[in-house]
Amino acid sequence: MIKTFKIFLSLIFITQILFANISKPTIQKEEKGEVLIGYYGRPHAASLGILGENNIDELVKKMKKKKAYFDKELNHKMDVKLAFHIIYSLATKDPGRKKDYLLTMSDSILMKYIKRAQKENFLVFIDLQLGTQTPAEAIKPVLKYLKYENVHLAIDPEFKIPKHRGYPPGKYIGHIFAWQLNEAQDLISDYLIANNIIQRKKLIVHMFHKRMLRNKDEVKTHDNIELIYNIDGHGTGQVKVKIYNGLYAISQTNKAVGGFKIFYNNDKKPIMTPKQIMGLEPVGNQKIMIKPYYINYH
Repeated sequence: MIKTFKIFLSLIFITQILFANISKPTIQKEEKGEVLIGYYGRPHAASLGILGENNIDELVKKMKKKKAYFDKELNHKMDVKLAFHIIYSLATKDPGRKKDYLLTMSDSILMKYIKRAQKENFLVFIDLQLGTQTPAEAIKPVLKYLKYENVHLAIDPEFKIPKHRGYPPGKYIGHIFAWQLNEAQDLISDYLIANNIIQRKKLIVHMFHKRMLRNKDEVKTHDNIELIYNIDGHGTGQVKVKIYNGLYAISQTNKAVGGFKIFYNNDKKPIMTPKQIMGLEPVGNQKIMIKPYYINYH
């Protein structure tokens, strides 16, 4: 009888321990994620974005102030990094000597920003509006800049026009196909391998409409390239979030990380807050489904 009673007490003790372990909350250490903030534009061209509104010293000050703002708003839970996002090839109404409707930037100006970015521990995105060029044709002349560890690339299908058409960029919304993006990625990947560049490079693709990148399911991925789908429609915060979720968060997370663009002058006020952009708070009845990795300010 005594032996049976002892066994009964033991079972009660074990049961209490099991239930205590189940009810006790498990505290998991949250890994600190990374968010990249880019200031977009073209040097000495204030109308094209915030990057060109100030000289490089004032620009750096503004960017560091923005970083401090994000750090505070996100309670220092994210590793906030900064980037110059520079329009290298600019689409124009004039076809130019090469008939490609593009105005490129001088090496000396670009290198000024690359070197300053190295000093500040910033990244640099070389942004390529396409004109009559394919993504691969646009990228080929700037591959040499990938030797710099902080340099990455971006392509903008909005200003793509067919070579056989007689209208300038911007008249209609341009587009590219998955095979063209794949061709550009192959070019980048082969260059990195041939030049023993082991760093993974980022490649941004801008879009605000589903037809700007066609046949998305056929887009390839590369181990040495990180694709970023930068959703850059403007309007109210609710509309922007709906476009972002529709074009990226619902179906494209297996191909690329997300990007989100803020237009200081074109978006409807109030400008979205860091918590809203990161999906921590809703905007009206809309909420970011998958937090973006890249946030660029125009």
